[in-house]
Amino acid sequence: MSEVPATVWFEEWFDSPYYHQLYNHRDDNEARYFIENLVSRFKPQQGAAILDVACGRGRHALFLGQLGFKVTGIDLAASSIDYALKRKSENVDFYVHDMRKIYCTNCFDWVVNLFTSFGYFDYRYDNINALKAMAFALKPGGMLVLDYLNAGIIGKGNNTSDTIISGDVKFTVTRSIEEDWVIKRIRINDGNREMNFHEKVRLLSLNDFEEMFAYVGLSIQHVFGDYDLTPFNSMISKRLIINAVKQNALG
Repeated sequence: MSEVPATVWFEEWFDSPYYHQLYNHRDDNEARYFIENLVSRFKPQQGAAILDVACGRGRHALFLGQLGFKVTGIDLAASSIDYALKRKSENVDFYVHDMRKIYCTNCFDWVVNLFTSFGYFDYRYDNINALKAMAFALKPGGMLVLDYLNAGIIGKGNNTSDTIISGDVKFTVTRSIEEDWVIKRIRINDGNREMNFHEKVRLLSLNDFEEMFAYVGLSIQHVFGDYDLTPFNSMISKRLIINAVKQNALG
């Protein structure tokens, strides 16, 4: 009898209702502001096809749909996709899909990967496969926007511990920098139940992304440091936002 592969942390945590309860403070206005700035800056054609990779519950995808684009959101967490499907409009749809696997070839004008929805994987080839799948999904000349944390400032952060009360649930979140990872350990107390989860995000620098993008056929055009789309500065920028284009057809 073959063994069932062990569940990795992001499959379990991102599909947990506690994940959404912990992060229910996420700012929809900030997400909308970022999307509107991207659209204003790069001016996709009306009705452009956009793929939102690791879309979560679809907040960015839904904003893009409201602007008239044809949007597809994909995410590994089935519960997030179920939630997003209940809110979708006619020109927006959602599917369960692993970002490391090719979704389609040469079929989207834009691909977006937002809010640090990357860098979860233990092995570099999984990051490469995820970027390769995004590149395959783009039409030649299509645009990728990848929004990530700035390792230049995150890597200097001290270990922190916070307590968050949400309803009847107590979250104790401890963050540490361990080698080239940001690790959050999350202890949950819900009545008599105590559960433990964790998050891991690799501290990827701009140089790391430049190497990976070149490998999968993506040419970096702009690098921004925040949702205002100001130029990136590794010493002070809050975010690392990369805009790249696909040069040639793949596959």
